[in-house]
Amino acid sequence: MKVYLIGFMGAGKSTVSRLLSSKTGEPYSDLDSRIEEKAGKKISTIFQEDGEASFREIEVSTLKAAEATIISTGGGILYFDETGQWMRQNGIVIYLHAPFKELYARIKGDQTRPVAAKPYKELEALFNKRNTAYKEVAHHVVSVSNRTPESTVKEIISIIQNS
Repeated sequence: MKVYLIGFMGAGKSTVSRLLSSKTGEPYSDLDSRIEEKAGKKISTIFQEDGEASFREIEVSTLKAAEATIISTGGGILYFDETGQWMRQNGIVIYLHAPFKELYARIKGDQTRPVAAKPYKELEALFNKRNTAYKEVAHHVVSVSNRTPESTVKEIISIIQNS
């Protein structure tokens, strides 16, 4: 059974997926890293040269081709409505949630995140839109607010064992 980690930028999807992999022995895949490997360029460059829609198409094809058990998705994975339903049908979808202010503090000034360069209010509106979509798609919502990755992974392992 696959485990898809979704959530806004800065939620810790990559960190949690690596730790979850080390605790369970299951392989993981970080979609953003896989996309950069396949494209031979940074995501920010893909956004600049090809646009967001093109990047999102690459992201979905990379998601569907992923062979790992634990998959860390990008924050905008739900750009296409059908992607969320596909993940729900093919595994357990876990939304790593934290309040926007906490996530913003983690991502502000991060030049590796093209979307993070947007103004605060614009990012907050994007968070609110995505938050609704994440909650609709997720089988489980796990709070990552003021919490260690180890504690988050422990809860996710419990969810997996009870599914």
